[in-house]
Amino acid sequence: MQIEFENLSNDYFISSYSKNYIVIKEKKYFDRVILLGSTVDDCKDVKNLLNVSVFHNKIKQLNKIDYNFILFGTGNTTQKIPLKIHEFVINNNIPYEAMRSISAFKTYNILLSQGKKILAFLELET
Repeated sequence: MQIEFENLSNDYFISSYSKNYIVIKEKKYFDRVILLGSTVDDCKDVKNLLNVSVFHNKIKQLNKIDYNFILFGTGNTTQKIPLKIHEFVINNNIPYEAMRSISAFKTYNILLSQGKKILAFLELET
């Protein structure tokens, strides 16, 4: 099943998606991506976005004011985030959600339309 959204006001919405890809700004991404504002990191060489070192490396590149919500799309099943990542978001009082990737794509667009600054780690369901 492919879903497409028409008349979106934000260029960085996920405009189309299926189980193994997403489309942002007319570019198709496969595998894994990290999204923040206008930045799309295509993480082809990363085996698992829920890896603690991948998460901390990304967080170190950012200021806390760059994002106000963290979204984890965990693939075709909902997975718990690693304890060290959970401790970090709780200790830093950062709202977050972990869910199946298909649900995360929809949630990302909703939060973006509400003006949230979302840091999204999305495992595509390949």
